[in-house]
Amino acid sequence: MTKIERSALVVHGHFSQPARGNPITYMIGEEPDAAPFRNWNERIHENCYKPNATIGNYNYISFSFSEGLMKWLESDAPDTYKLIVEADKQAYEKFAPAGNALATAYNHIIMPLARKRDKRTQAIWGLAVFERHYQRKALGFWMPEVAVDLETLSLLAEAGVEYTVLTERQVRNLPAGGGSGPYWVELPGGKRIGVFVRHDALSSELSFNVYNLGGAGSWARQALATARKTAGPVLLLATAGETFGHHFAGEEQFLHWLVTHEAQQAGFEITTLDRVWQSRKPTQSVEIAERTSWGDYPGLTQWATGVVEHGKDTTWKGALRRALDNATSDLDKVYEDALRPYSIDPWRLRDDYLPALLKGHTPDEFISERIPSISAKAAEVVKVSLQAQRLIQRMYNSYTFTDNVLDGRQPRYAIACAAAALSMVQEVSGLDLNDRLPLDLAVVTSPDTSLNGADLLRDALREFDLTLLGSR
Repeated sequence: MTKIERSALVVHGHFSQPARGNPITYMIGEEPDAAPFRNWNERIHENCYKPNATIGNYNYISFSFSEGLMKWLESDAPDTYKLIVEADKQAYEKFAPAGNALATAYNHIIMPLARKRDKRTQAIWGLAVFERHYQRKALGFWMPEVAVDLETLSLLAEAGVEYTVLTERQVRNLPAGGGSGPYWVELPGGKRIGVFVRHDALSSELSFNVYNLGGAGSWARQALATARKTAGPVLLLATAGETFGHHFAGEEQFLHWLVTHEAQQAGFEITTLDRVWQSRKPTQSVEIAERTSWGDYPGLTQWATGVVEHGKDTTWKGALRRALDNATSDLDKVYEDALRPYSIDPWRLRDDYLPALLKGHTPDEFISERIPSISAKAAEVVKVSLQAQRLIQRMYNSYTFTDNVLDGRQPRYAIACAAAALSMVQEVSGLDLNDRLPLDLAVVTSPDTSLNGADLLRDALREFDLTLLGSR
């Protein structure tokens, strides 16, 4: 039995930031509460992403970055971006096809709450952008908020994903002594996908109590060394990457000492999910708890409908989701109608759209190559509709519904995306797409603010200079 089979330790950090600001230009702009920095991305970069890169933590851990954050790092913090990419590259050069990075859903949506075709697009686009950043194919895939259902897993497997990550509370019939796996999850149609199962108790200690653990050495001797006796051949710790330096200032040092020295002293070999996957294929299967996440939100209600608990009413989330769904339906119809004469599947076309752009095609080239007979007018509607589809996907970013304040940045951003998408499509189609959105948003109300969704729509129209027919 090899050392990695006896005592492997993997630390996985998922790093993400909510999309916000201008939906057309991607500019975040000024956020006064992030002072002395211009916005929260800059502030969190300085106390988390940059120091973790500088001291080399990404060389030792598994990690995943949301596309919005990776895009921002590439343009606004290129030195940090290069260190992150280089960490994966160096691992790949030694252990190919294994690296350090995992892919994730393109727009950080709650996958089980999305339509099947949107889940497929999110997987395909997420994998395509991973290849652009890391110049290799992803083996693993991090599901935002670890939100899971069988349909999502089936679509990930269909897209070529080999494994993903779950928590103990999301798994049934976890084999005794099997530790973090990996295991198989059997899928409909005879397919299957691998899953690693994190150690919930130790991951939670890192996530919420790292300040009080007495340093990496003390924790490794007391907690990890003890866990090694019962945790099986692989122990996975998984948490939000911002734990190390943002949620807890300076704790990138805890992570650094843990993965470079103290875990080894406790009897572990530091490795990554990709490397374990390549060396240990599953021999046992587990079942998942449908529509669960790593948070304690039965049925994903936190993001689906909102809740009334502890004196807090967030049921405006359900009304906002309905308003966004109705806007999506109107936009989808314009897109489908433009393509109907050409006998082409609009949703497979959408799947292929972003990967083509990432390979250097322009939207016009993509459309003319895929639909040579399309008229100029229809081509323009399709092109703008595909741009609108990107905005539609961004509306459902998990943070839209994680924010518990209706007039917070993320709900405002989602409404701005809807307004921008409708404005763009109605301009090229000549159709009035203003029938439902203002009325739907007028009933999106919260006891915590006098503003309603329609007020936020008017703010977005004014701030980003958008025009909906009949709205002014």
